[in-house]
Amino acid sequence: MTNAPVRVYYDTDADRSLLAGRTIAVIGYGSQGHAHALNLTESGARVVVGLRPGGASWDRAQAAGLEVRPVADAAERADVIMMLVPDQDGRTVYESGIAAALRPGNTLMFAHGFNIHYGEIVPPAEVDVTMVAPKSPGHLVRSEYEAGRGVPGLVAVHQDASGNALANGLAYAAGIG
Repeated sequence: MTNAPVRVYYDTDADRSLLAGRTIAVIGYGSQGHAHALNLTESGARVVVGLRPGGASWDRAQAAGLEVRPVADAAERADVIMMLVPDQDGRTVYESGIAAALRPGNTLMFAHGFNIHYGEIVPPAEVDVTMVAPKSPGHLVRSEYEAGRGVPGLVAVHQDASGNALANGLAYAAGIG
């Protein structure tokens, strides 16, 4: 394993236009999920929130004006799928609602590297796999975005099938602030 030097990116390094014409499924609507979904929507991205029907978050996401669908349906509609469920639920959610929807050219994203690092989730080789991890709780990601600012975050590429995984990850990061 080699240790690459850390590179610092800024908003000027990101091309938000890469979000245009793509549908982003935000899977989960907890601390991070609500901030990602709302911030991306306000950044002009098409967002669908994937949740368990009847779950506590379903009504909250709808009340915020977001399109809400069952996880498998949201994943099927998406080009980019961001997994924002607790790590211990990630593999089950992936296997039951996301794996079958992945197709070449999709991007599978995480805000935490546990499930990828430990092999709990092994995506197909034809999809980009990235991590965008804000270093703040969701309510701060949201309030800083609303104030016209952002929070520091980590961006990592695990799998670059398209050759554009980093650029797309930076666009997503800029879209959430």
